[in-house]
Amino acid sequence: MSLCVPAKTSPEQTKTVEFNVKPGGVVHTFSEGIREYECTFTYASQGGTNEQWLMSVGLSEDDKLFSCSVWRPQGKSYLFFTQFKAELKGAKIEYANAFN
Repeated sequence: MSLCVPAKTSPEQTKTVEFNVKPGGVVHTFSEGIREYECTFTYASQGGTNEQWLMSVGLSEDDKLFSCSVWRPQGKSYLFFTQFKAELKGAKIEYANAFN
């Protein structure tokens, strides 16, 4: 899932963080941010076992574009998401995309 694509970024303005996606049908939330911008991924999933996922956030050099992406680096997931939502704080969503 990708919410916005940033222009040029510097290493201080990008972060990629690993988080654990847990099955069981319980709603979980994971957040990461840069400065006043924050991305929050809320989900509930079933099946399989815990999986390692990544969240990347980035801020353009002019501080005008913030991006957030959530994905599983191994590609295929054995979890079924019964619900999911991505939200941004401090920014307006201009572009969003989800892939199966």
